[in-house]
Amino acid sequence: MTGSGEHMGRARERLTALLVEASTGALGAAGGHVAGVYLRSGTPGLLRLATLVGLPGPLFRPWWRLHMDRPFPVADAYRLGVRVVLPDATEMVRRYPQFAAGLPFQFGSVYTPVPGAEPSFGVLTVLRPATPDTVDELPDLDRLGRLAERLGAGLRELVAEEGDAAVAWEGEPVCIR
Repeated sequence: MTGSGEHMGRARERLTALLVEASTGALGAAGGHVAGVYLRSGTPGLLRLATLVGLPGPLFRPWWRLHMDRPFPVADAYRLGVRVVLPDATEMVRRYPQFAAGLPFQFGSVYTPVPGAEPSFGVLTVLRPATPDTVDELPDLDRLGRLAERLGAGLRELVAEEGDAAVAWEGEPVCIR
């Protein structure tokens, strides 16, 4: 029995390494302050924050768990399989009015689906400084897309070797300052 426990431990370490690499890469690609990855959980309809880079985890606690069918940018990116780009808080509140009360600071954000399973494994998320209405100020979306694709390829490999459960996230996120 110990062998399978060790085996699952190694799978979890590989998963965590893939997620941390994608999150830290996304910070650089998007000029962000905070990045993370949401993954499917074992609970149907629930996404969980698996990694968080750049913020203390407890500050982000209200967003550790998100329902896929709610009107949130993470859920939309996951469910629809499309990137959601919100250049600033004004656009965030226009498209997602429920955030009006909960925004402690001005920021822009990008939510990129991680391709692989239907509709996706999860969402690579970056919070970044708000950008004025100039397109050239947007983060490098191609680089973010490539990071999400690379993460998706790593997760598909993990699923092929370990099964679907290997990429379902339970529990608290891994937080890196």
